[in-house]
Amino acid sequence: MIKPALLAFLSAATLASVPARAADVALPAVSPAGVPAFSDAMLSPEFWIRRAASPDAVLMNARQTAAQRRLVYAKGGGLTDLASIPAMLTQSQVAGWIREAEQTPIKPVVDEAGRPLPASLLPALRQNTAVAQIPAKTAARYGLSVRRTFLRALPSALALYAAADARDYESLQAGVLFPGEAVLIAHASADRQWLLVLSAQGPGWVQAGDIGIGSADAVFAYIGQAPGRVITGDQVRTVFTPEAPAVSRLELDMGVSLPAADVAPAQTVNGASSYASWAVRLPVRRADGTLDFSSALIRRSADTAPGYLPLTRANIIRQAFKFLGERYGWGHQFDARDCSGLTSEVYRSMGVFLPPNSGQQGSSAALRHRGFTAADSHAERVKALAQAQVGDLVVVPGHVLMIIGHVDGQPYVIQDVPYAVFKDPASGQLRKTKLNQVAVTPLLPLYADDNTLYVDAMTSLVHVAQPL
Repeated sequence: MIKPALLAFLSAATLASVPARAADVALPAVSPAGVPAFSDAMLSPEFWIRRAASPDAVLMNARQTAAQRRLVYAKGGGLTDLASIPAMLTQSQVAGWIREAEQTPIKPVVDEAGRPLPASLLPALRQNTAVAQIPAKTAARYGLSVRRTFLRALPSALALYAAADARDYESLQAGVLFPGEAVLIAHASADRQWLLVLSAQGPGWVQAGDIGIGSADAVFAYIGQAPGRVITGDQVRTVFTPEAPAVSRLELDMGVSLPAADVAPAQTVNGASSYASWAVRLPVRRADGTLDFSSALIRRSADTAPGYLPLTRANIIRQAFKFLGERYGWGHQFDARDCSGLTSEVYRSMGVFLPPNSGQQGSSAALRHRGFTAADSHAERVKALAQAQVGDLVVVPGHVLMIIGHVDGQPYVIQDVPYAVFKDPASGQLRKTKLNQVAVTPLLPLYADDNTLYVDAMTSLVHVAQPL
């Protein structure tokens, strides 16, 4: 039965569609935190694991997750198979990647100090792309990222924003490369400080010093190795080592997979014994920019696994909750991640790869999903959400949320979100609670904008854990 406190949020059509279920937690109309139909008990992963059906059942086995990873690199999957790109690039192809990289959804208007951009700034940044110097034909080069580094829309580290009070959304931020990620190198900036690269997630500019350049064979052999350790914590660092600064305290985000180093149990690695740590193999950049490899240590006490975690409802919940309270990080800024980064890394730790943005996650041919159009009624949408499973993704324009369970038949989500927007039951007025972090919320009361509920804005319900 639905609690009276929830009635203010649900339309008659919604109520008719949600199955009755006894509640095990008292829910205030609005919690002290400013979130509707919420209690602090919901901030524990165990609360949701206890409610999940067969939480430890394996939803996709290793063969099925490997098949999904192949599909996500195929046509319509959302990720690019770099090995399928012809090794000889054309001028129009490279120029097209430069234009694609600059397609930022956030218009650059002010600088880091909030001052309007001079009219000459963006033309100067575009001139640094050296598009006029792209030869008719050029041989692709290949490399591996040697640290966590940003992809940029233009070859510049300048921080630009749409408004002085919108500092969480930097205009030139286009994504992130994790240590050991492969890139195809297509071009260099005029100042030679930046490389135009094509990664699995698309084109972007990356600082030249963060890429080790090697042969295609060396690059693809490295990324093709079986996982030695998979990062299962929100972020883990390699062991500090002054003997090998290139691999000292490297940031490794959830889902990063590193091959094992060939190190004997008693062998010293970078000045420390390896017996109480895991030895992994990492790419490094020589002084001349070429690719090399080095062993590094990760403490055994760190949150890692010897391979991808089993894909279970319990693991989906536990992995997602490791990000709870993390500050929103557009394009993985602030050593954090955004909404699609959250969902991608949770699933990557279990061997399922998602495209980098919410729209692609909602349409990828590598995932099972149900699409929604204007022809789908509110009641039909609510019914679909009532039947949604733990780990399903709710995609709305520009945002993605993950289902973690139901209370009184109402779906709850974990999401990386700026605001919780809902109608205050006391006043009936729209209320905005700033979250700006990974948070747990109900889904049905929340608005995607000032006029449209998330449920009515939903374009796709993605059943990630159901094999095709």
